[in-house]
Amino acid sequence: MSGRIAQRLMQPASLRSLALGVAAVVAVSLGFTAPDLLKSAEERSGDPLWQMAAGHPGAAERRVVLVDIDESSLARVGAWPWPRERVAELSAALAQQGARVQLMDIAFPEARDGDKALAQAQAGNPLHVGQIFALNPDASRVGQLSGALSGLSCTGASPFPVAGGYVANTAQLATGAGHITPTLDADGGVRRIAPVICHQSRAYPALALLGLGNQDAPALRYEGGQGWLGPHGWLRMPELGLSVPLDADGTTRLGYTLPRAALTAVSAADVLDGRVPPDLLGGAIALVGATAFGLGDTVTTPLAANAAGVEVHAQFIAGLLDGRLPYTPRAAWALQLAFAVLAGGALMLLVAHGGQKRRYMLPLFGIGIAASAYGLHAALLLTSGLWVGWLFPALFAALAGIALASVEFVLARLERERLYRNLSSYLPEQVAAQIALREPVGTIEAERREISVLFADLRNFSAYCEARPPEEAAALLHAFFSTAQRVVRAHGGIIEEFVGDAIMAIWNAPESCSQHPERALQAAQELVREVTALLPAEAPPGLEPLALGVGLETGKALVGSFGTAERRTHTALGETVTVAVRLQGMSVELASPIVVGPGAAAQLPEAGLIGVGSFLLEGLQRPRNLFLPALAPAGDEQHPHIRLVASA
Repeated sequence: MSGRIAQRLMQPASLRSLALGVAAVVAVSLGFTAPDLLKSAEERSGDPLWQMAAGHPGAAERRVVLVDIDESSLARVGAWPWPRERVAELSAALAQQGARVQLMDIAFPEARDGDKALAQAQAGNPLHVGQIFALNPDASRVGQLSGALSGLSCTGASPFPVAGGYVANTAQLATGAGHITPTLDADGGVRRIAPVICHQSRAYPALALLGLGNQDAPALRYEGGQGWLGPHGWLRMPELGLSVPLDADGTTRLGYTLPRAALTAVSAADVLDGRVPPDLLGGAIALVGATAFGLGDTVTTPLAANAAGVEVHAQFIAGLLDGRLPYTPRAAWALQLAFAVLAGGALMLLVAHGGQKRRYMLPLFGIGIAASAYGLHAALLLTSGLWVGWLFPALFAALAGIALASVEFVLARLERERLYRNLSSYLPEQVAAQIALREPVGTIEAERREISVLFADLRNFSAYCEARPPEEAAALLHAFFSTAQRVVRAHGGIIEEFVGDAIMAIWNAPESCSQHPERALQAAQELVREVTALLPAEAPPGLEPLALGVGLETGKALVGSFGTAERRTHTALGETVTVAVRLQGMSVELASPIVVGPGAAAQLPEAGLIGVGSFLLEGLQRPRNLFLPALAPAGDEQHPHIRLVASA
């Protein structure tokens, strides 16, 4: 029983399904074991999208004006914190220059002498100050909270974050405050904001929401999300006709589509001195914040590593007014799962119908599908404001591509080894390795390249076979072929064909071989020595003695496979091959076991060859200069007609 199960698991379809299952398990496991890491990576992946969307300044944002307590303001007005009377003067100046609402990204928790003046400014102007919540339940509480919403409940199904502590304002300023609590991701970036925070069952709005009304906070109503593509909830403002989409944790994602260069900013000192251009602040929301070095009011956003805190409020207000606040749809998990299923199906189709080469590209296809998940996520975010998420399906696609490629590698390796063992006994080893990995075709698959061809023939072997038993002739031919295979391979060539009682070897194909003419000549010389030692010392009565003739030529040839898909051959074709065959025939006439053609001679050392003249070879139309290896040095008694060329 266990054997049958193992056999089924080793089937290709079972192994591929198992690979997808393993990829899914690993992706899900990473989601459980490293959720913060994956979430941080996915959040940071949105930063380049916002940078691209905000890449063109466009028209200046005049609905919101940043009033900057910058270095110039500190130099001209004095070090921070300013006296409350001076802050009251700033509020009065903003009101005089037409600001519709004043939002100060500042909390005033300590009681000071000038609180009365600032409280009077707050009572006479549409001025709202900040207060900060701490989500830690054990956090301390400073100052007096204000600005709780009467018509919004923190009980029931509302998803708003719950705070334990806070830093609020002194009692004299405890009116008209909105929270400026940052919502920080794991990397410290501000990509979301909590429109409402609950404390002791009371709801407190964000400072930016107060800027949408005038003196009083706008009426807010929570509604649960509806529809698969809708957000998890809505924060409605019926009087203003505005709605804030909420994610499952009660926060709102910020759409950083407003370029920083489009923000309008003025120095607080210029406002105090009346140096602001006319009508710049008329009807605008004045956001007062500090960017001066050392004040610590800087945050990290997708658009800048050090941005003023008021920029976050400006992005929130502009996005809300323009209806372009992104959100995570309720069906985000289902959309991610559907994409993962489609990714797995696409990879399986590629495995089934993509061909052998494409199977090895599975990891790249998996990465490509992962990139397409990010691309789809980006398109939905920038066009429809939907933050669907992409990391889980992308991770699954990449892992699935790797897992399937591993399975295909194992299957291909097993199949290739079996085919290779059979093919390599009939074809050159390199050719067999190539054919084992390819589907049969009926077209010419050949490459034109320079090769060296060695054609060696056992002369008088036909007559020998007629006079001797076939077993003896077969043994001799087997010894010749075995010796030729060993010698040719040792010198970097391959036996391309065994043709009757002859062999054809080539160099520099299908793999490159340096100095191939010289290696071919070395092989020819060694082959003559060893085969001569194998042949009978005396010829049978009435027969010519057996001898080896070798023709050697170098030149262009077509090397590859020819024939139909049902029956093919691998060989070398061309004039170079024909010349090598004819040179072997000339070895009898020239009384030399080795004859070298002009193409090979041109690339061999001149000292190792002797020219014997120009000959018109059988079947060819133009004569060719032929060469013989030079005579051996004195003392080579076994082969006085051969001079060995030194090995490369």
